[in-house]
Amino acid sequence: MATGRAQAKVRRMVHEDLPGVLKIERSCFVAPWTRGMFEQTMASPVAQSLVIEGNKGILGYIIFYYAGPEMHIMNIAIHPDFRREGLARTVMYRVLAFAREHSIEECFLEVRESNRSARCLYEKLGFEMVGRRRGYYKESGEDALVMKLSL
Repeated sequence: MATGRAQAKVRRMVHEDLPGVLKIERSCFVAPWTRGMFEQTMASPVAQSLVIEGNKGILGYIIFYYAGPEMHIMNIAIHPDFRREGLARTVMYRVLAFAREHSIEECFLEVRESNRSARCLYEKLGFEMVGRRRGYYKESGEDALVMKLSL
């Protein structure tokens, strides 16, 4: 997959990726995940952790859990220097293909109400708002919109 500035591929996250992942995490979120949270997720038998790697290092990542007929996207982030190049859409296509291959019927995620670009991407992929979690983001008190995609 080509981006405007880098060649990139999606692959499983490994421990050596964590410094780059944590750098992106801290640049994207007010309340970032810790290294331990990423390590726990990578060790979970019901989770997948993927990175987008380019010739300039780790460009982004996505983490999701799946069990039975449901999937929950927990975290997705793209390095600020590589946004608006289709990387989030590409990794979401990969995750949704995984869901279909594993007979997952519904995919859920939460998104900040103010994150219009992410909401627009999710809506283009077919996600619909199905709920609201008031004050979900403790650091700001902002609501999370719960979105669902039926596969």
